Amino acid sequence: MSRLFLSVAFLIMAVSLQAQEKLVLPTQAETLAKWPWSISLQSTPFRQQSIQLKLAPKEGMEFKYRLEQKGALLYSWTSTSNVHWELHSQPDNSPRGYAEFFDTQDGNGSHGAYNAPFPGIHGWWWENTSDQDVTITLTTAGFYAETHEFRKGVPVKITKLE
Repeated sequence: MSRLFLSVAFLIMAVSLQAQEKLVLPTQAETLAKWPWSISLQSTPFRQQSIQLKLAPKEGMEFKYRLEQKGALLYSWTSTSNVHWELHSQPDNSPRGYAEFFDTQDGNGSHGAYNAPFPGIHGWWWENTSDQDVTITLTTAGFYAETHEFRKGVPVKITKLE
């Protein structure tokens, strides 16, 4: 009984001492200095999109979003068969053909969050390496203003988003 009494008394004293200690919280500036990538405030609301893109056998195409620097893009895509893909970006005013690559793989899907390091167009090149049609289902949410669709032999399709 005395051990139980001493344990309870010690616990009460410890809780009492903790309650008397003043908790010091970091300032906003201190928090942002430690975690600068953790927030990216935007001047416009985010948009959402879900689309399907069809690729014929051996066909490739690009689908990109216009993002400003620090614009976030949350994405998830799957395909009905394996494809080759490259997640890459083209900075505004870069030479024709210039791109920076972030994810290059083969498979049937990818999911993630992308934060634009610079203003420009950011997205994927998908290539159907099979002998059958492939459908890609892309779902995104983010701070984009327009989409760009590139297909061989077809003018670039730019769609402004409301």
